[in-house]
Amino acid sequence: MTATTITISEDLKRDLLRVAARLQASRGQKIDYDDVLRYLVRKATRNMALFRQACAPTGVSSRELRKQLAKGREEDRKKELSLERRHS
Repeated sequence: MTATTITISEDLKRDLLRVAARLQASRGQKIDYDDVLRYLVRKATRNMALFRQACAPTGVSSRELRKQLAKGREEDRKKELSLERRHS
């Protein structure tokens, strides 16, 4: 494997060192910056995949979603009023 040198700020270096310390404590093995960067890239990629999944089309029209949301809010209001009457 060839190595590449990158320049980072001191505060980013401290942040990477903190992540390295947490990883080393949780894994129980020595961690280097390569491990830290791989961990962070995987984490960002996994979160991006989750974001894309959450934003994917559902096949339900926005009109139907608004209708379901309004219905749910109305049911919540009725439950709140019922609880208020019961406990007042």
